[in-house]
Amino acid sequence: MKKLFFIIAIFFSTISSGFADGVKFSASAPGQVIKGQTFQITFTLINANGQDLRVPEFPGCNVLFGPAVSQGSQFTSINGKTTTQTEESYTYTLKAIKEGTYKIGSATIRAGGKQLTSNTLNLKILPPDKNSDGGSDDDREYVPSAQSSAGTDATTFARLILSRTKVYEQEAILATIKLYTKAANMGLENYTFPSFDGFVVQDMPIQNPQFELDHYDGANYTTVVIKRALLFPQRSGKITINPGKFDMALQVVRPMRGPFGMMRGLQEVKKTVRTQPVTVEVLPLPAGKPASYMGAVGTFTVTSSINRENLKTNEAVTVKLQIKGVGNLKYVKNPEIKFPADFEVYDPKIDVKTQNTTSGVEGVRTIEYTAIPRNAGDFVIPGIDFSYFDVHSNSYKTLTTPEYHLKVEKGTGGSSSQISNFTDKEALQMLNQDIHFIKTGNLHLQKSPSIMWGSTGYWLWYILPALFFIIFVIINRKQARENANVTLMKTKKANKVATRRLKAAGKYLKEHQKEAFYNEVLQAVWGYLSDKLSLPLSELTRDNVATELAKYGASEDLVNHFMEILDTCEFAQYAPSQSDSAMDKLYADTVEAIGKMENTVKK
Repeated sequence: MKKLFFIIAIFFSTISSGFADGVKFSASAPGQVIKGQTFQITFTLINANGQDLRVPEFPGCNVLFGPAVSQGSQFTSINGKTTTQTEESYTYTLKAIKEGTYKIGSATIRAGGKQLTSNTLNLKILPPDKNSDGGSDDDREYVPSAQSSAGTDATTFARLILSRTKVYEQEAILATIKLYTKAANMGLENYTFPSFDGFVVQDMPIQNPQFELDHYDGANYTTVVIKRALLFPQRSGKITINPGKFDMALQVVRPMRGPFGMMRGLQEVKKTVRTQPVTVEVLPLPAGKPASYMGAVGTFTVTSSINRENLKTNEAVTVKLQIKGVGNLKYVKNPEIKFPADFEVYDPKIDVKTQNTTSGVEGVRTIEYTAIPRNAGDFVIPGIDFSYFDVHSNSYKTLTTPEYHLKVEKGTGGSSSQISNFTDKEALQMLNQDIHFIKTGNLHLQKSPSIMWGSTGYWLWYILPALFFIIFVIINRKQARENANVTLMKTKKANKVATRRLKAAGKYLKEHQKEAFYNEVLQAVWGYLSDKLSLPLSELTRDNVATELAKYGASEDLVNHFMEILDTCEFAQYAPSQSDSAMDKLYADTVEAIGKMENTVKK
C-alpha cells in the first residue's frame, strides 16, 4: 500500500511540474467583419483556473450570446517528463451593426490570486456590398480566411497600390501589390512582378501572407498582399510602372450534376490577372543646392564624437560621424573632413544599419575617419556640414557638427617606425620598403613549351565541342516541339497530377477525414479526365466524358467504372456517413480505373 501511495505521489508531482509558469490570458477575434454578420470573440486562459471575468465594451457590435465556457487539457510526455496544459475559453457571439474601425480594450480575470490582463484587439467593420440589402438581416456566421467570401462570383483582380504618385527624386514610395477575389479559395501558381524601371527597389519581405477582408469599389473581397517594396526614383519626369502578371488557381462555386439533380460544388478555375500601369510624376530637386549637399533626401539628424583630443605624434585619432533618420541612407555620399596638412589620412570606415518601414528606410549611417599626426603642435579639426533635402518642408537644411581642438605632443620613433593599436580595435601598419631592386645578370630564361599544331589533341579540342553542341541542339529542338504542344503535355502529365491528388486523398483516408477524402478523389478524377481528354473542366459533363472515353478506346466497363466513382463521390458529399471500408474500396477502384485508362492509351 505504501508503494502504491509513493507511485501516485510521484505521478502527481511530475504532472504538477508541468504547470510551472506558462500562465497566459489572451483574446482573439477576426480582424475584419462585414456589417450585419455575426462573429465570435474568445478569451482564453492557459494553465490556471479563472474567476471574476470582466470583459470590455464591444463598440460597433451587439452581444447576442455569451460567455460560452469550455475547458480542456493536454498531456505531453518527452523523455519521461510529463507536462500538462489546461485551457479555459470564454466565447462571446457578437453581431456587427456599425461600420468603422474600433479598438476593443483588455479583459481581466483573477487566477491564482493574481489579476491577469488580456491583449487589446483591433476590429474593422466593413460596409456590405452595394448590391446587397445592407446586411441588416444577415445572421450568417462569419468564417475567417478565404472561405468567408465563397460564392458563384469569381471576380478576381490585382492592384498595384502606391503611397504617393507625385514625389521628388530619391523620395521613398511605398508600393504594395494586392490580390482581390470573390472565389472560395485562391492560389498563386506563377507570377511576374513589375520591373520598376527608373527606381531603386528595397524589398520588404512578407513572412506569413495573411488573407483578409477588404472593401473596395463598393464590394467586399478576400485579399492578400504578395509584395511590398520601397521605390526610390532615380530621375525626374514621368515614369510609368509596367503591369505585373499573375497566374492563379481559383475554386469557385458552380452548379454540378449530382445523384439528385443539379447541385452546387467547388470547381477549380485558372485565371491570369495583371496590375494596372501606374505613372509617377517625379519632380527635380529645387535649385540652390548647398555645397555640402550629399544627395540625402528625407529627414535626418547628425552627431559626431572624437576618441581623443590629447595625443602624441604617430598615434591615431578617430572622428565618428553618425547620420540618423528616415530617407535614402544607403545612397548618401560621405561628407569630407578637412584634416590639417601634417596629418596622414586613411580611408573612412563606413557602417550602414537600416530597416525598411512603411514610412521609408529608417536607420543610422556611421562613418569613422582616422588620421595620424606626424608633427607636434596644436591643431583644429573643423566641423562637418551636412545638407539634405527635407521632404516635409520641401527645402534644403544644413546641419553642422562642432570642431575639435587637438594638442599633439612629440612621441617616440620616426615616421618610418611601425604604428599599431591607435584605432578602435584596428591596427595600422606602415611598410618601410615598397620597391625592390631589379635583378641583373644571367637569368637562365627558357621558352615555355607549346602544343604542337596538328596533333590528335589539337583536333579533339575542335571536334568534341562541336559534336556535343550538335547533340544538344537536336535534343533541345525535340523537347521544344513537345513543350509547344500544350495538349500533348497535359495529356502526358495527367497521370502524374492525378497521382499527387490521390496521395493527398490517401492521407485524408488515414486520418478518417471523410469529407476532405471524397472531395480530393472527385477533384482527382475530374482533373485527370480533363487533362487526358483535352477538355476544360467547365465543358466536362457525364455525357461527353463517356463519348470521349469511348473514342480513346476505353471499354464500356471502364466507362461505367469512372461513372460509378463520380457518382459515389458526389453522393458522399451530401451523405458523408460512409464506412471506412467503403472509402478504402473507392480509393482502390479509382487507382485501378486510372491504371486501366493509362494501359488503354498506350495500346
